[in-house]
Amino acid sequence: MKADTAWMRSAAGELDATASAIKRHLATADEGLTKLRSAAQGWTFLESLGQLEERWEELNSLLRDELEQAAENIRFNASKHDGNENWITETWHDLWN
Repeated sequence: MKADTAWMRSAAGELDATASAIKRHLATADEGLTKLRSAAQGWTFLESLGQLEERWEELNSLLRDELEQAAENIRFNASKHDGNENWITETWHDLWN
């Protein structure tokens, strides 16, 4: 069995890009909350917007952390596969030369 470590590293990069894209949603959410606060002045639900914002930020952070950890794990595995293949190649070469 041979692992495609280039593909693994590419997949890790895609996870990093997805985490970055998710982080950019925080600014959009902040803009939406600002507009909602000014458009709905005096409405009682505005009191709960702080909780909504806090929860959104926590979930956004959790999702980014999970994606970044998955990317790091994939990179680690790719590195280990490369290391193992190099060791096997060197050992095989040493046995027959």
